[in-house]
Amino acid sequence: MYHLYFAERDTTLYERYPNRNTGIDSIIELTKIASGSKLEKVVQDNTHNTRILIDFGAQITNIRTAINTGLIPPIGSSANNSASVYLNLRAANANDLPTDYTIYAFPVSQSWTNGNGNYNDVPEIRNGASWYYRDNEDQATRWNTGSAHSKNDTSATELLGGGTWITGSTYEASQSFSYEQPDVRMDVTDIVKRWIAQDIPNHGFIIKRSKADERSGDILGSIKFYGVDTNTIYVPRLEVAWNDTSYTTGSNSVINTSNYTVYISNLHESYRETERVRFDVGIRPMYPNRAYATSSYYFTQNVLPSASYYSIKDAVTNETIIPYDDNATKISCDSNGSFFNLRLNTFMPERFYKIELKIQRTANDIQIHDNGFYFKVVR
Repeated sequence: MYHLYFAERDTTLYERYPNRNTGIDSIIELTKIASGSKLEKVVQDNTHNTRILIDFGAQITNIRTAINTGLIPPIGSSANNSASVYLNLRAANANDLPTDYTIYAFPVSQSWTNGNGNYNDVPEIRNGASWYYRDNEDQATRWNTGSAHSKNDTSATELLGGGTWITGSTYEASQSFSYEQPDVRMDVTDIVKRWIAQDIPNHGFIIKRSKADERSGDILGSIKFYGVDTNTIYVPRLEVAWNDTSYTTGSNSVINTSNYTVYISNLHESYRETERVRFDVGIRPMYPNRAYATSSYYFTQNVLPSASYYSIKDAVTNETIIPYDDNATKISCDSNGSFFNLRLNTFMPERFYKIELKIQRTANDIQIHDNGFYFKVVR
């Protein structure tokens, strides 16, 4: 099962423009400008970095409430009896990236103001968080770089600022990339668990490169992600995922042929965003064996094998909303047949979605079924 929670605010901290706020920019940016490289057609004398702040605000409280009411299992690391949490960022553009690199996330240790600036504002807006300040230039509340509860390393230019964050074995998340798309799906379970338990204040994530990467003279390029203020569906989000599968075939038979038809018997054109829906998945052979019987073969109930999964995509963009997962998207089975459940209150309303199915009968018999299973979520 998946629940989706969308970010409420974000901004980019630019070391090159230490007073600039970009709190309502549609793009958030992780960039490393090395000395000697070109930026906006100008050769740079110094190395400059950016860092990203993303805050889910009241959504963390909503997750806590869902846990307390039993809608979500406790946040943890065991796939069978607890939920994992993933931070998702969709890349809008990237350039000059190395073949191998790592991105890190930490919990921010101090409060900050989102602001109302855009990167291209002239004159630049200084009302909100920037590399120097947590709020704005007038209030001039500096990031507390001396806090023992946080870590703030100066970068290659030794320019103080750039946020403060908590470190330690359970306060760090990361994702490594190698010859792949820069879209982020990072396991942040440990950090969110700390927020849910209220062990640390929730001021959101800071996304950054390592200290060594920020201080090096290497060109590490730029990744531009869609932010909260994008006019697309790619708003930064948290996925809360857990295994809610039960599998009991009863008197039903698991399909025993690779030539079969899959259908969803109770699929409707639209559903309210408040609904919890059970989708019943039917399956039957394309070419049933001839046999004498007193009733039609098609009244026989076949079910999917236990290694069967679902995925949900946006029907217009083909963006994967819920990916295949060995635990969180397994298809269940009971005496009435194969099925899976969806809670639609975390889907963006007034959009069309598509269901895909992956069925694995054997190690060599894996089939993906994209059979036009569409539905709309409405308010």
